Amino acid sequence: MPRKKIFNTKRAGWKKNLIWTVVTFVIMGVLFMAIERKKNATITKVGISIKGIKGGKNLISKKGVKTMFRNYLGYDLKESSIRDLDLMDMEMMLEADDRIKEAEVFVDNKDRLYIAIQQREPIVRVFSKNKTSYYLDSDGIEIPAYKGSTIRVPVASGNIDEYVPGFLESKKKNNLQDVFAVAKYVHQDEFLTALVEQIDVQEDGEIILVPKVGRQKLAIGKIDINEEEEMINRFDLMKQMYKEGMKHVGWRKYEMLTVKYDIKNEDYSAIWATKKE
Repeated sequence: MPRKKIFNTKRAGWKKNLIWTVVTFVIMGVLFMAIERKKNATITKVGISIKGIKGGKNLISKKGVKTMFRNYLGYDLKESSIRDLDLMDMEMMLEADDRIKEAEVFVDNKDRLYIAIQQREPIVRVFSKNKTSYYLDSDGIEIPAYKGSTIRVPVASGNIDEYVPGFLESKKKNNLQDVFAVAKYVHQDEFLTALVEQIDVQEDGEIILVPKVGRQKLAIGKIDINEEEEMINRFDLMKQMYKEGMKHVGWRKYEMLTVKYDIKNEDYSAIWATKKE
């Protein structure tokens, strides 16, 4: 190959490398300036999204979230510089609240701050035997019952043991496990959700359900969280008799429907306890 052609090829390659180097530096410079501008920018808007829970009411409000950040930062979010915001730390601050299951905080390309919150889902409000009151969510996590945040869920009362973190996995017997199992099943069943107002634990551990309407109480006996199928069978029988039996015998005649396991015949049976008007 002639020397002139080799020289021209090398010079073309050198020019190409120089162009790409310049382009790379330009892009890096633009990115650097964009990042610096972003850091020095002030939040133009704050958007808060709270995923609703069953029943329409929320455990936490947008106003409450803004107050949390005002207390955390010492000033209003709209006055914040993006440089001063630690988004990951803000998410951790939100998720430290017992009412919040998950939080995401981010800034878009127009300097707008967005806060997305998923609340915990209460399934029962517990009044323990020591008179403490709180909600349990669908994972068995305790949620404080804040003033003004009443959620329409069944109330559990009576001889209920105190809440202990990790109580669901504990091998030590705690009848709060039984309350949780019943409440979760009721929460997942449309008919039972519309029916059950209260879960009452008796001194002997027997559980009685109090309906939202009518006089009839529903006694379902003792619950074993390790025997889920047995509990489901009891509820199925109860629903069947509640739907079909009541229309034949009349509502006003009975005070209690008792569903229990017949050990001798290895079957479930229901006994109507009558009370004359």
